Amino acid sequence: MIYVLLSHQLTSQVINYLTPQQLEVMCLNDSQPIFQTIMEMIESDIITGVYKTDDLIISTTQISKVYSVNPTTAVKAISKLTDAGILYKKRGIGMCVAEGAREKITHRRKEVFFNQTIRVLLSEAKTLGISLDELIAEMSSMY
Repeated sequence: MIYVLLSHQLTSQVINYLTPQQLEVMCLNDSQPIFQTIMEMIESDIITGVYKTDDLIISTTQISKVYSVNPTTAVKAISKLTDAGILYKKRGIGMCVAEGAREKITHRRKEVFFNQTIRVLLSEAKTLGISLDELIAEMSSMY
């Protein structure tokens, strides 16, 4: 399986050449709503440079077609990203990446990582009797 949110430029090519059965393009996370998964995928594309400032992103119509989701779900994801200042609307053209979007996303995700993910990791390590030195050594070997 390939899990990827297709960039605006590639979407029409994929729709023309592949059926949904040939390419599973969305990994749905049962622990969160679909619109949040779509938001995270777009944010990841912004962080990794797939989309840069002022780039036109995949449209809500394309999202709903490619991922076989209700158009309202796609609209909700884009609306929330717009409300957060990650995207902005270019009248008559579509949704674009806002100035400073990458920094906003990175800052928020780092806060979640340090305040939630790391805390859970450390708690589990303590429960399992893993020392800080063991944990650091293991993480260093994986990094």
